[in-house]
Amino acid sequence: MIECREYPRTPVDMPVFFSGTNKAVLREGTMFDLSARGCAVTSLSSVQAGSTVSILIRETNLGSPITIESAAVRWSGSGEFGVEFLDLSEIDHRHLQRLLEAASMDSIHPH
Repeated sequence: MIECREYPRTPVDMPVFFSGTNKAVLREGTMFDLSARGCAVTSLSSVQAGSTVSILIRETNLGSPITIESAAVRWSGSGEFGVEFLDLSEIDHRHLQRLLEAASMDSIHPH
């Protein structure tokens, strides 16, 4: 089956932190799929499809973390969930583009 996605996905393996809209509890996960408009995360903490989360991507090669203030959880199950980025600052958007470029180069030319 061919996927018809507007934004191509890039396989990644990087730690992320996320919290619900109340930001009271910071939870950990591992991002395994990334695109310009969203990502997929595996985590021991469950999230509800239809909820909204904030996500912090701490990729050390970029210097500063990428903060997604608002992301809609589009699907959730079996210890994984997928989000669509809703609120991303211009600087974080640029950092995300650099991260995607670096990640796609790594998947083409693994070390």
